[in-house]
Amino acid sequence: MVLMLIVSISSLAMADEAEEPEEEPVDDETVEEIEIMNNSLGCQIRLLQLKKAITGNILKGEMIVDVIEGLEYNTSDLESILDEMDLVLDEAKDADPNASNATEIFVDLKSDAKNLTQQFRTELKELLSDVKYKEIKEQVKEMVSNELGNYSIKVRNRIKQFNRNQIYRLYGLCGEGNNSAVNQYMNGTMNLSQVKLQLNKMINMKAKEKREEIFLRMKREKLQNRNNATAEALSISASCSQRAQERLNKRLENANNSGNEKLIDRIQKQIENNSNGQQNGNSESGNNNGKGKGK
Repeated sequence: MVLMLIVSISSLAMADEAEEPEEEPVDDETVEEIEIMNNSLGCQIRLLQLKKAITGNILKGEMIVDVIEGLEYNTSDLESILDEMDLVLDEAKDADPNASNATEIFVDLKSDAKNLTQQFRTELKELLSDVKYKEIKEQVKEMVSNELGNYSIKVRNRIKQFNRNQIYRLYGLCGEGNNSAVNQYMNGTMNLSQVKLQLNKMINMKAKEKREEIFLRMKREKLQNRNNATAEALSISASCSQRAQERLNKRLENANNSGNEKLIDRIQKQIENNSNGQQNGNSESGNNNGKGKGK
């Protein structure tokens, strides 16, 4: 019971690496990530984590390109992927955490960044042997982590502020006002594990009925937050194709302004492929509808 209650102090999954794309339109990771985005601070955390992840992947990619260029590999396709990733990073930097569609922007740009990272990996593996790929990846890993220090500090500070609010709220739900725990957590004399232990002890000292009441309130709130996040994720997923096309059109405009011919060609092909995919989907839908009426 106590474990379920304490889990309300979010452990905040970090977005340090872009993972493989999920097959499901709405996955558990996405729901968990947007669960805290019901306020400006939660949105700030997620957008900072996203910018950190994209920046890290761009830095790694640039270093990898520098290395394999020296080995006389053709890196033009890899460079065009990184150029598009730069556009995604600019969009993430422009994202307003206070905007009503901040969650939608986060989900969209995270998806784009993950897909581009996967494309970069696939292209790189076609150029290099597995041994060489792993060797180069390890070479750049430590250099990149040193470059991301500023983002890491910002993310940690926002998380600490978020957890401070959560601690204060939890004590309030338990009918206690413990500003000393909040202050000790913020000044570093008490870590999050110690705060959880203190909460645990406080709850166990209460009468059984009170403990059950606290548990039920926290359980309901946790369930409501998860349901809200799931509903929002499904809503975002429903119109993702249209928004993807709009983002590509905007990126094409930026690519045209930069005069980057390789990037222009790359984005134009994506727009064309997306358009063909939508037409095929509409055609199949029409055929299915026709079959249904025939039956």
